[in-house]
Amino acid sequence: MYEVVTITKVLSKKRVEVVCSSSACSGCKGSTFCNTKGKKFEVSNTNNLELKSGEEVSIFLKPSRTIISTLITLIAPLLLFPVGYYLAKAISLTEGASFLLGLCGILLGFVFVWLYFKKTESQYLPVVESVIEEED
Repeated sequence: MYEVVTITKVLSKKRVEVVCSSSACSGCKGSTFCNTKGKKFEVSNTNNLELKSGEEVSIFLKPSRTIISTLITLIAPLLLFPVGYYLAKAISLTEGASFLLGLCGILLGFVFVWLYFKKTESQYLPVVESVIEEED
């Protein structure tokens, strides 16, 4: 999926901070679920383009990576609920305690997901594809 964003800051040669423009948000298919509307986020500059603050660029969000990251974020914690629940049942804890340990499993899952994305952050970042030339 391609989107048009505006560069707010060049962090390094390989990474820039961008913000979605309101015109890009109105045409985006994911605008209903988007958590970056009006927020700044980082984008990878793997093509080594010469970028400056204020420029509009086209970024590419690989759909498969977007789907995989969503699945990891949601499914990993949910899979740990039954693990915590049945471990508590195996050691003869009450129903309430088993439920609480299941919830602790979900919390632990979110911690694992957060650590995973901290470690592999760069592979899930959108990539700057091109600079959009201003029409004079």
